[in-house]
Amino acid sequence: MTKNSRLAFGLVCLSLTACDENLFNLVGEQHVRVYQDDQAISCADTGTISVKTHGKLLIDENIELHCSQKGNDGMSYTQSCGSETGSINIFTIHHKDLDTAESLGFSRLSTLPDAQFDTKCEFKVISDAKKYALINQLKDQSSNWQTNKTAEYKFQYNVKYSDCATFAPTPIVTITVINDEISTVYDIENETFLTDITDYKTIDELYSELDLLLKLTPLEAGLSPSALNKLPIFGATGLPEQYFIDSGGEACDAANYIMSDLELL
Repeated sequence: MTKNSRLAFGLVCLSLTACDENLFNLVGEQHVRVYQDDQAISCADTGTISVKTHGKLLIDENIELHCSQKGNDGMSYTQSCGSETGSINIFTIHHKDLDTAESLGFSRLSTLPDAQFDTKCEFKVISDAKKYALINQLKDQSSNWQTNKTAEYKFQYNVKYSDCATFAPTPIVTITVINDEISTVYDIENETFLTDITDYKTIDELYSELDLLLKLTPLEAGLSPSALNKLPIFGATGLPEQYFIDSGGEACDAANYIMSDLELL
């Protein structure tokens, strides 16, 4: 399904009842938006549940997502530190999966009559054809990596965010993996080992991360921000050498991954 074909169909309420339930047709299939509170608190830097975390709950139950986004419940809250914000994570799913979603703690977005969100999100994301082409490429290359990998290796890694001008540049690092776990992360430019390696991943973990981000149905994906129509590049052993993906659900989530100099130890 291309973006143009999605636009041609539009969102069509099926009946008065369906409109009340926020049920709509998307290329001949019934869809519904669901949400969960992301538990964001004013002035707090931690504790907010990401779109990715809530989306994974649905994906793990084989629920296909056609849009993933941040929104607001439209209610009024006290403007002070420590108060609730009304921020929510919203997903567009097939109506047939609604019962499963509700069993996971999600609710129909239609229960929030004043909710604020991007009503055209489903038309802005990558097409289903592109999404599954990228997922299949990732699956094939992951198999290639599993065939060639060892439990100990090292590689250079860097990620830059094209949608976050104020984000501090991330260093180019060498990640060393021992027994399939990260042993050290070395900042090449500053010639120092990093003490906080929480956000770094093994190649296996990077594959899982990219697979999840694609299944969330991102805004854009491809080789790079300037080459979206080109496929990501992988090395002979399955190393993801260059991969761009803009999840579009939150700020600072348009990531350009660059990896090189893989050495199997």
